[in-house]
This record gives sequence, structure tokens and C-alpha cells, in this order.
Amino acid sequence: MTEPSRIALVTGASRGLGRVIASVLASRGFTLVIGGRNPDPLAAAAADLSRHAPTVVPVAGDITDAAVRANLLDAARQLGGLNVLVNNASELGGVGPLLTFDVPRFGRLFPVNVGAPMVLIQLAVPLLAERGGLIVNITSDAATGAYPGWGPYGATKAALELLTRTLATELREQGVAAILVDPGDMRTRMHQEAFPGEDISDRPLPEVTVPFWKWLFDQNQDEIKEQRFAAQQEDARWLQRAKLTPLPCRRISRRASRPKRVA
Repeated sequence: MTEPSRIALVTGASRGLGRVIASVLASRGFTLVIGGRNPDPLAAAAADLSRHAPTVVPVAGDITDAAVRANLLDAARQLGGLNVLVNNASELGGVGPLLTFDVPRFGRLFPVNVGAPMVLIQLAVPLLAERGGLIVNITSDAATGAYPGWGPYGATKAALELLTRTLATELREQGVAAILVDPGDMRTRMHQEAFPGEDISDRPLPEVTVPFWKWLFDQNQDEIKEQRFAAQQEDARWLQRAKLTPLPCRRISRRASRPKRVA
């Protein structure tokens, strides 16, 4: 009897970290549903991923749109189910002192960074439970570090971390695992937007996390559930078990206002 194909849903997959994650899943034979706000970059990503994945279904639109979220899950359902959900899409919302922060902007940040992942999880759990699935929520060290200027973004990631830890315990009986992953500091478009006009070439590209993702998606979920991982951590389990040489990361002095990671 032929085993059903493994299916993964990745949000924010048109570029940066999300595309790297989707590429690793594709290389492991996963069928993919990928989400992204802009249709053209998403279509380009789907075309590239199709070289390795059996099927790639792009769903374009704002992740806060209920219809877009429904379309993502409908696509997975039509493909046959869901093994992995990666909540990667997020927004920075600007960097600056809390005393001058435009508080109504929380009305955008929390729906994108917290609300949308939670609704996707609610929609996805019935499918994930059928396959003993995995939920991966992307976080940041801004969730735990009080970096000047990064309070609003950090607050949303802190909320996502608490919800993920709570979910991980609530989902035990359903056989669904939930984990957090901090990918570390990377050279992404979102990070560049946080520092307009500045040179961020001292940050590694998102591909620096590939050894971690290759390790993660090969693990038994009972061994990784309810954990928080740092994808660029040196001498970590994924480097030791895979007998890989840690990828070179240039040592830099962190600016007071710059956390390690922006999705």
C-alpha cells in the first residue's frame, strides 16, 4: 500500500526564511501549500519549488484575511491532509521608542503576528491530528530581550511564545506537537527595512538555518515537542547528529537597538 504524501503549509514563503524552509521541505519530498502577500514573488517561489516538490499550491493574500486563511487550509485538505504547519509570516511594525509608538498600530501587529497564526492553528488541528502533525511557530529573541525600539514587535512574539507553550500542552491528547524556533539574526528584507540605508551584510543569509531544518523535519515528534529551538546555535543536536560542520557565522557586536532576528 502506497503511503500518503507528506504535506506542509508554510506562510510567508515567497522569500527569505519562509522560502528556505519551503525549499528544505520540498527537497524531502513534501507536497507544499505556500502563502505570501504578493502574487508575483509567490508565483516565482512556487515555480522554483516545483523542481523538487511533487506539487506546490500558492495562495496569495494578506494572512489576516479570513478568506486567505480558509483558502490555505482548503488547499491542504484537497491535497489530502496536513503534516506540518509553519507560521512564518510576520511584520515588524517599525522600530522606535515606546513613548512615541503609535499605539493603534497594535491593531495591525497583533492580528498578523499572533492572531493569524492562532486562527490557522485552529483550522489546521483537525487535519494535523489525523497525521500526528507538527506546528512550527517562528519567534525571535526580541520576545525575551528588552531591546530599545523593538518593544511592539517583541511584545507580539512574546505573546506568540506563551500561546505556543500553552498549545503544546493542550494538544498532547490529540497527538499534535507544537514548537518554537528562533532562526537567529539574518539578512532579510524585513531586517533591512528596520535599518534603512544601513549595511546589514554582516548578517548571514537565511540559508544559514538549512542544517537545522534538515534535522528538524527528520525527527520523531515525540523527541522535539514542546521545545524552543535556536536554529543557529553552535554545537547543537542537529549539527552533531548529522555530523555536519557548523556553517561559518561572523562574530559581530550587537547594537543596542538590534535584536538577533527579524523574520
